[in-house]
Amino acid sequence: MFASQFALLLSLALMVSPSSATEFMNVPRCGDCWCITDASDGNTCPTQTTGITDTFSETDKLYSTFELSNDPDFLKLQSASGGSCYPFAETMGPIANYPESNAEQCVSPEEDDETVCAYIYDNSSPTCEGRKYSIQNFEGTNDAMMSNAAILHKGACGVCSTAQDFGARIKNVGTMEVESIKCATSYTFTRDFSTLLSCYQNLGFTDNCSTLWAHFVATNGSKCALPCFPDASGVTQLNGPAPACEPSACLICQNNFRADFDRIAGIEFPNAGITERIAASCSSFYRAIHDPCLGFDPDRPEIDDSSSDAPPVATPAVPEVLPEPTSDDSSSAGNHINMTLFEMATTLTLLMAVVLL
Repeated sequence: MFASQFALLLSLALMVSPSSATEFMNVPRCGDCWCITDASDGNTCPTQTTGITDTFSETDKLYSTFELSNDPDFLKLQSASGGSCYPFAETMGPIANYPESNAEQCVSPEEDDETVCAYIYDNSSPTCEGRKYSIQNFEGTNDAMMSNAAILHKGACGVCSTAQDFGARIKNVGTMEVESIKCATSYTFTRDFSTLLSCYQNLGFTDNCSTLWAHFVATNGSKCALPCFPDASGVTQLNGPAPACEPSACLICQNNFRADFDRIAGIEFPNAGITERIAASCSSFYRAIHDPCLGFDPDRPEIDDSSSDAPPVATPAVPEVLPEPTSDDSSSAGNHINMTLFEMATTLTLLMAVVLL
């Protein structure tokens, strides 16, 4: 029975091509490839892109309307004692003129190499807008698929793994850089961390994810102003030239606390099958289908909450490894994602440097 259900979900995942959901437009990130090629893919750009995303749609914004029905500890940014914390205490230590950095280390999610973070949808939701869901860690892809869970990303869920936070990232793709510069400008001159926090809350992020973002921006401005300084064209370099596309001095400076950020945040775009301006190794991507209405049948009648016979909603995910097609086509096209998880923070350092240097 396990094999038959897995085969069914896999076939659905391979065939699904939702016109209203995240799509892949084959945007070059390293040379003319959407990822950094390596020996695992024969140093050629992979043409099998099922489960890889580089474009969000209006429909994807519905994630921000979802209603979370559980409240697990991994969504809370807190120390081991349950109090306030600094996410980079162990790697960066206290920072001058930044009192919030004196707090204890934040707790990181527990995980192993196979853990995935997924949403389980409530079948009683009459529409995909405002859909009710719970968030849960699974021991592996197969376990999540057998539970009809929609996988968000590889790795344990973190404080930014909620649908509200994922939806906020999607909704602010085009304006997040400008809004973040406003946030950082205020913090640079006032050192008011609560105002910096409010900036991210106003963008739609949860309180815990907003706090983590605020700490990242404050730490980046304090420690990486010079290496992240924009070049003559006004752009912060993130990767070197192809084919290696090695990380820039800015990314190298962020290495220690960015790793902490990724782990505590939970969602990291490559681990969710999503490309970004920071080029990543092709083999580092975990493939997943992202569609807020995936598995929802708009023609079915509203389900009675009291019914125990409600059919499950199958929400397919794509396994991490898929066979490559024989086509040699590796052409690239444009897309609409211009911001990454860290690009907005690194572009703030021009303003940060004025006060911090």
